[in-house]
Amino acid sequence: MSDYLGVFFANGIVIGCIYALIALGFNVIYSTTGVINFAQGEFVVVGGLTTAWLCSSLSWPLYLAAPAGIAAAALAGLISYYVAIRPARNASPVALIILTIALSIVLKSGASFVWGTDHYTLPKLSEQSIAVGKGTVDLHAFLIIPISALLMLLLAGFFRYTVAGLKMRACASDRDGARLCGVSPDGAGARSFTLGAALAGAAGVVITPMLSMLFDSGTMLGLKGFSAAILGGLGNPVGCVVGGLIIGVLEQFITYFSSGYKDILALAIVVILLLIRPKGIVSR
Repeated sequence: MSDYLGVFFANGIVIGCIYALIALGFNVIYSTTGVINFAQGEFVVVGGLTTAWLCSSLSWPLYLAAPAGIAAAALAGLISYYVAIRPARNASPVALIILTIALSIVLKSGASFVWGTDHYTLPKLSEQSIAVGKGTVDLHAFLIIPISALLMLLLAGFFRYTVAGLKMRACASDRDGARLCGVSPDGAGARSFTLGAALAGAAGVVITPMLSMLFDSGTMLGLKGFSAAILGGLGNPVGCVVGGLIIGVLEQFITYFSSGYKDILALAIVVILLLIRPKGIVSR
């Protein structure tokens, strides 16, 4: 195993970046609205399947299909907010969680209706491989790391330097105080769902060339993104990134012993952490 430690670690970082993007989507929505959106995984599917369908059926180039896929996911998030979340904004947290689970089922059924039950894939950004120890890692996988880092930096810049981002931060800090200052919580909530869904859609675009996308792929991806957010600390963007990387690396090392246990890991982490440290491993 020691000869392939580098391969396991590199692949773990790559997969961890995907989980981190999904976890950041959870975090953006939760921090602004207080809603834990369990439909986040379905936004990953919308982004990946839209991009793959545009490339395969309409022969769009990837550089046009990818932004369109992310935009489709963002639009799905915006519509989800106004159709499902906003009318029930005064409901209890448990009711909102159940509502997002129902929204997940609706989106999954819609995906199966629009794209069918076939597997979709995308061409890789590069077919070359890089030697890591005695193994190899696809160059496409390595490119996911800077792409994810760029998206995270853009997200940080949006919250720090734009008016819309500052309004969302204000609502995250104190919704009533923000309302008294003229900030609309509804507008901030709509932007949070749009942005969170766009992050998930971007994750779907970059992961589809590695793992073929199916209409129900979002269930496990969303669960692992949520696990990453819980592990790092829901409400803490840095913690979401750390949590995603930890889960990604641990998953890859577990596959050395048995690939069947890697999906159990995410559930186990959530259960154990909620019992030991509900606030996550990174301080807010």
